Parts: sequence; C-alpha cells; structure tokens
Amino acid sequence: MKTPAALALCLSLLAGLIACDKDDDNMGTLIVNVRDNAKVEELNIYTEGGSLIYTNTEYLYQNDPRLSIPLNPGNYQMQLMYGFNRSSFQIRAGHTTTVYYAYGSTNGEVTYD
Repeated sequence: MKTPAALALCLSLLAGLIACDKDDDNMGTLIVNVRDNAKVEELNIYTEGGSLIYTNTEYLYQNDPRLSIPLNPGNYQMQLMYGFNRSSFQIRAGHTTTVYYAYGSTNGEVTYD
C-alpha cells in the first residue's frame, strides 16, 4: 500500500515542478545597459499605470553596467536617477527587451529581440 501512495506522491511533485518551469516561459527579460553607470544613482521601473514595482541602487556602482531583470509581459516605464528621461518599453513572454543609455544621452534606446 505504501508503494503506490509514494509513487503517486512522487508523480504529483514532479508534475508540480514541471508546471513551475512552464511559468518561466511566460516571463520576459529586460536588459538595462548604461554606458556611464557611475552617474546613475537609482533605477526605478514602473507599470504603465505608474505604480513602482522595482528599485535598484546596488548594481549601478559595479564595473558591469548591464543588469538583467525578469518581468511579466506588459508595458513599463523606467527612470534612471538623475539626469535621464523616463523610457517606455514593452516586455513580451520569452523575449528580451534591451534599454541602452549611451554616454552623454538622456534618452534610452529601446530594442527588442
């Protein structure tokens, strides 16, 4: 009796793990690339409706100016503090959106894969 119950438990756990992996396919990725990242003090991401959903101040002082952020599909805005304009972008499931800020530019260049 214990063997069929244990097998059923293992199969249900396996099914749960497989379902969790499929959720990752529904996410998209945002790559933020800031050329002169030392001048950025804070990065904020907002929903289309203006709600703040993400803040980062840590990566901005490291040597690597690229940051990868998983996001749900939708329309967003990003604000880099200070001296940069807000950039609007879209996240699509299973795809990558890149926002690149060149040296001396106040506007982010948005590209999609």
